[in-house]
Amino acid sequence: MLCAAILLFVVFSIAAGLGNQGAFDLALRAETSWKETPELRVIMTSTSDWARIMFDDFNNTHANGIRISRILGCGWFFGNDTGDRIDRGKSLTYVDVIYNTTVARTGDFVGFYKGDNDFSYTRMYVDLILDINVSAPQRYFYLVVAGAGVTTFQIADKVSGVTVWQDTVQGNSFTQYLSRSVSAAAFFPKQTLDSSVVLLLVGLVAIVLVVANPLVRRQKKGEYEEWNGL
Repeated sequence: MLCAAILLFVVFSIAAGLGNQGAFDLALRAETSWKETPELRVIMTSTSDWARIMFDDFNNTHANGIRISRILGCGWFFGNDTGDRIDRGKSLTYVDVIYNTTVARTGDFVGFYKGDNDFSYTRMYVDLILDINVSAPQRYFYLVVAGAGVTTFQIADKVSGVTVWQDTVQGNSFTQYLSRSVSAAAFFPKQTLDSSVVLLLVGLVAIVLVVANPLVRRQKKGEYEEWNGL
C-alpha cells in the first residue's frame, strides 16, 4: 500500500509540475541576465535579390534585447547560383542605400545576397543560438528587405522543427527596416506532459492498487488470527 501511495504522489507531482503555466513566467521575471536559446534555424524563402534579419539595434548596443551568441552553420535548400552568398555573424558592418542616401551600419545579422535584380526563387538557412535579455521591457529585431520580391522569414527550433516565429514581407522597391517584437517565452517552450503518458501512469497506479489490496487483506487476516490465538 505504501508503494501505491508513493507512486500516486509521484504521478501527481509530475503532472502538476509540468502543467504549471505560471512557473516559467515567474522564472523569467526573476532572471536579470541574458539567457541562451536552444539551437535555432533561421529560414528565408524569397524572390528578392537580398534580405536580412538584424538581431540588434541601429547602434550595435543590443538594446533591443536580442543578440547572436553563436553561428552553428548555414546553407541553401535551393535557388542559389555561383557567387550567391549567405551573410551571418556578430557586429558585421554593411552598407545600405536608403532613399538615395548611403548608410553604413554595424550589427548582428543573418541574410543572403544573390546580386542585384536576381529575383529567382530561393530558400536558405542559418543555424544559430541567440542570447535573449529576459529582463528587458521588450525584445525586437529588424526585417530588412529591398526590391519588389516577397520574403518569408521563419525562426524554428532546430531539434523539434517547431516554428517559433514567422512573417512574410512584400518589398516595395525601397530598403525597408521593419521592427518585429517577440516575447522571451517564445524561445523557451514549456514542457508538457502527453495525455498518453498521463493515462499510462494512472494505469500503473490502478494496477498497483489492485495487486496491493489482496495482500493488505491477507496481512490483516493473519494479524487477526494471530491475535485470537493468544
